[in-house]
Amino acid sequence: MKNQIGYLLLEAFRGFRSDKFLSVTSVITIGICTSVFAGLLLAFVLVWSLGHGGAADSVIRVFPGPRYEDQASLDGLESKLHRLQGLDSVVFVSKDDALEEFKRDFGDEMIRSLDWNPLPHSFLLYPALGFRSSSQNRLLLDRVRQFPEVEEATGNSLYLAWLDKWRWPVAGGSSVLIFLVAGALSLIIHNAVKLNLYSRRILVENMKYCGAGQLFILAPFLLEGVLLGVLGSLIGVLTLGFLLTLSRLISAGLAASVPFMGCSLTLIGATATIAAIASARTVRAFLRGHAA
Repeated sequence: MKNQIGYLLLEAFRGFRSDKFLSVTSVITIGICTSVFAGLLLAFVLVWSLGHGGAADSVIRVFPGPRYEDQASLDGLESKLHRLQGLDSVVFVSKDDALEEFKRDFGDEMIRSLDWNPLPHSFLLYPALGFRSSSQNRLLLDRVRQFPEVEEATGNSLYLAWLDKWRWPVAGGSSVLIFLVAGALSLIIHNAVKLNLYSRRILVENMKYCGAGQLFILAPFLLEGVLLGVLGSLIGVLTLGFLLTLSRLISAGLAASVPFMGCSLTLIGATATIAAIASARTVRAFLRGHAA
């Protein structure tokens, strides 16, 4: 048993040793495909998340009227806001906190000459996970604006509506392109394994004459194809990390909601599965074509 495992591992790495150029070229080509795969996967996950709105993108800011800025009125309004359905949390932002936030984002040149704080108190309403769509955002805005203590409430309803509009087209288009890339990846692995088969066809023929079973002949090439796929998918994982970093510039909240580890494992697992299927089909076709 130990000798058989050693033989399988030795034969699986034979192609890497005998033709390094072909192996490196195959890994790089697979890496390019998996990089495209990674981009499409990220687009699918991001748009699916964007379609429901992210916590930071679906937030609603509520401004109380000037007559309701005393502590009792603020506490009363906060209690009302907490009773609204579909909210995950309510965060009070005082005038001082708003001023510090303004200075951090825009600097203090605009308000340096003022001897008083012109910014109002406000509340940030973060909807729960199932209440982040554009329709839910508008509904929550309408309810908040009915409170007499509220002077103004703002949200990203138009932005979320635009996301809802493009959610299904982008997700559907990404899915179709993912299948096309999977087909291209299958062809690349098929060609790599087929070349290795032809370079070792005498060995394969001798194994057949010695009575080796199809599984025993198939296993080294199957393992070799999977190794090529996994090594190439690591390039895709690096690309995924890079693209995810860029997406944080667009929406930090939604980028944070993308499970990098889950997407990476999906990418590696999908590539390894495609490689295994393509390798198995290639070897079986070769054995049928060279059947005695």
